[in-house]
Amino acid sequence: MADTQYRVHSPFVFEMYRKVLFATVGKELRERMCEGLSAEMEEMVRRAKRCERKYHELVYKIRDHYGMKVVSYDEDEAVLENGVDPITGLNVIDTVKVVCRPHRHHARELRWRAQQGNKKYNVSIDMYDVGLLMFCPKMQDQQFLLK
Repeated sequence: MADTQYRVHSPFVFEMYRKVLFATVGKELRERMCEGLSAEMEEMVRRAKRCERKYHELVYKIRDHYGMKVVSYDEDEAVLENGVDPITGLNVIDTVKVVCRPHRHHARELRWRAQQGNKKYNVSIDMYDVGLLMFCPKMQDQQFLLK
């Protein structure tokens, strides 16, 4: 398990780490975060506690970087589909599930572990406050723990 960007041996995850996961969030992204959301979902994003903002910001950083479609979105999980590499235009990610605070309590921890073992995801990235489960067709099964 990698704990810093320099110990990640997957070029795809290293690139994602640098350009998406830990990229700074500017005012422009914060303004665009609510585009296309229902009034109820927009209110959910706007009233999110500070500790949950990382989750909402990450959903939109992934959406913007990979041009993905948000399929479902609520306070605990978001599912995005059909991500393409911004440089090559090739499909690199079929599905991403973004999980808010997967270690919040024991039941969520158990659910997170069960989802990591699910065959419909082959890559997981655990950042403690936020977790990512992905199906990337060209990657082997891998789990990353990033601090």
